[in-house]
Amino acid sequence: MQSTPPSPPKLQDFSQRAIQGHVVWQGLTHWLTLYPPALALPLGFAAYLFNTPLLYLGLLGGLTVGLGSAIVNIFFRGEALSASYLQQLVEGSQRQKAQMLEGLRRSLQQAERIAGAEAYAEQGLEQFERMRVKFDKLGSLLATRFQHGELSYGRFLGAAEQVYLGSLDTLQRIIVLLESVGGIDLDYIDKQLASIKEPTNEADRKERETLIRRSKLRCEQLERVNELLAANEEAMTALEETVVAVAAMSTNTALAQGDFEAAIAQLQQVAVRARQY
Repeated sequence: MQSTPPSPPKLQDFSQRAIQGHVVWQGLTHWLTLYPPALALPLGFAAYLFNTPLLYLGLLGGLTVGLGSAIVNIFFRGEALSASYLQQLVEGSQRQKAQMLEGLRRSLQQAERIAGAEAYAEQGLEQFERMRVKFDKLGSLLATRFQHGELSYGRFLGAAEQVYLGSLDTLQRIIVLLESVGGIDLDYIDKQLASIKEPTNEADRKERETLIRRSKLRCEQLERVNELLAANEEAMTALEETVVAVAAMSTNTALAQGDFEAAIAQLQQVAVRARQY
């Protein structure tokens, strides 16, 4: 019985706890764990009802097969089940990434035509391209250091996918903010403010206050865009540092495991911060 991980996957789905939980679930829901005991219970009931001791052997056999299946899957097939689970998660991330990439570049290019937002959209477009290159480079490097179905490969790639997806999500939010800025005509506001620089009545005073609030809102939106762009720069730095860490990873088993966990932890922390933004 094959369970399907959530799609699109979340960062916590790649945690050790989630992986172990999946292995236990697979072991407990495997058909050899469920069906033999289910078939054996009626035999036990019949043995009790008709006083037929021989049928108790069927009950014992079914329960033994079910328990044995759970033990084998949880304790002896755990790595294979974990790798399969991570592969499903990575494939889910890749589907989500493909959906986000579609039209994202075009939206950033259109945002470059928004007055006053050109530089922000240009930086976002450059981040879009650079993040793709850095992620592809990390994926290629991981493929040379780990076997494709290896548990370490799946955990590493999954964490990197979440960082990449977080950066794309940030770019989408930047586009929304820039589009909202595009609806605030700063030239018009400046012109109107200049015409009522010294309000002479209550109506002019209220109009001036309203125009100032709109101008302030525009500045706040652009400041938020700047913060999100900075968060993406942090994500790119984390991917670069991870590439360096993987390339320099020691072949010594104990040291390699420590380096591996440290690199994974850094990627997960960056992904969490990206979601918090």
